Amino acid sequence: MNIDNIREQFPITRVRLPETENCSARPLVYFDHAASTHAPQAVLDAYIEMHTSMYANIHRGEHYLSQISSDLFDEVPEIIGNFLGLNDMENQGVQGIITTNTTSSLDLASHVMASFPGAVLTTTLEHHSNILPHRRRGEVIFADLDDNGKLLLDDIEEKLQKNDVKLVAVSAASNVTGYVPPIEKIARMAHDSGAKILVDAAQRIAHLKLELKPIGHPEHLDFVAGAGHKFYAPFGSAFLVGDQELFDQAPPYIPAGGTVMYVTKTDALFLNGSSRHTPGTPNIAGAVAMGKALRFLKEIGIENIRNHEITLMKKMVHGMQQIDGVSLLGNIGVDERVGVISFNVEGIPHELMAKWLDEVGGIACRNGCFCAHPYVLELLKISPELSAQYRQKLSMGEDVQLPGAVRASIGIYNTMEEVEKFLTVLETLVSAKSEQKPPKILSQMCGIY
Repeated sequence: MNIDNIREQFPITRVRLPETENCSARPLVYFDHAASTHAPQAVLDAYIEMHTSMYANIHRGEHYLSQISSDLFDEVPEIIGNFLGLNDMENQGVQGIITTNTTSSLDLASHVMASFPGAVLTTTLEHHSNILPHRRRGEVIFADLDDNGKLLLDDIEEKLQKNDVKLVAVSAASNVTGYVPPIEKIARMAHDSGAKILVDAAQRIAHLKLELKPIGHPEHLDFVAGAGHKFYAPFGSAFLVGDQELFDQAPPYIPAGGTVMYVTKTDALFLNGSSRHTPGTPNIAGAVAMGKALRFLKEIGIENIRNHEITLMKKMVHGMQQIDGVSLLGNIGVDERVGVISFNVEGIPHELMAKWLDEVGGIACRNGCFCAHPYVLELLKISPELSAQYRQKLSMGEDVQLPGAVRASIGIYNTMEEVEKFLTVLETLVSAKSEQKPPKILSQMCGIY
């Protein structure tokens, strides 16, 4: 993997943060890939070309532009299936539906399964989007974690046996610790108990191989959700892949234009296939760019990307463990995680540390609870009593400094030099704090790295 060649394809790598009152201009070091990734030039070009020379609605006309636009849009689900290891997806009974984001994809899966009897078994490590949609439609049961922040497979097995579970909803990789659950084992466990499996793949697709496998295979994934902005495509386009039979037997997600064959004043005949759950006009250019991004990743090779990421993670994790006062969330080995590392610094609030990393080193990290409150609170060992106090104060409108962490997440174009800079700046900030240097002194360091 030629990292210099890859960086050259990403315009964001040439960005410098502007000079401020306290800080000189400095190159951007982007470690917020778990939130959103940037698009390479080829993906941006595909997106712009759709708007400049191919702009037309799909499935609505016989003219040239509409036909071209429809063909490009309709090709995207097959690109997704191919990336997930299942060629000729539609003829195998698997359907890809274009949505707007991972949240809408997970909610669509929840809708499709809503009429089935039984509970949803989810996990404590999930993003809220893989908890709340199921909770509003029925009973939700949680699988527990061990002290390291990993799923307890025995607990999943026990809860599958003791409960009537229709769906197991689990992340393919955590957006807090990067932990990668054994999805294949969980799929087998779900199917052995008569349940389906829904995989939130948002944090995995750009980092580590994931396979759908054919219907009937014990490790087949009944639903997989993902979003383009997590794997180097623009905002606003995502997907849900699932068994076509399940999609067709569910009522339309939003009954509206594009979902019907025929409508009278008293009746409607709805389409089957992906159009059944695609109301109105989708983000056509976004979908085409999303397909282009998957092809971009496939050309580089997901194994090459993974090897590069592991090399950087080993350096980052080891370096952070050597800095006194820095603690990592979750005891997760490098081989068991994607490039997501959340941490705290003793005596420095997470929001302040994220701000200082940006001001001093131009390092973009995320901070907070990452829309995964149950997981973060458990990793931070926040007691139920303290959690209840936070909720009480928030419900009363009080200004509350919530617990959380800082998250550094690695992407395809990050380099060892950027990791070393991150570690140097982090150690400098921790040392300055321990010496009780005021923030004003810290801001004077801006731009020196």
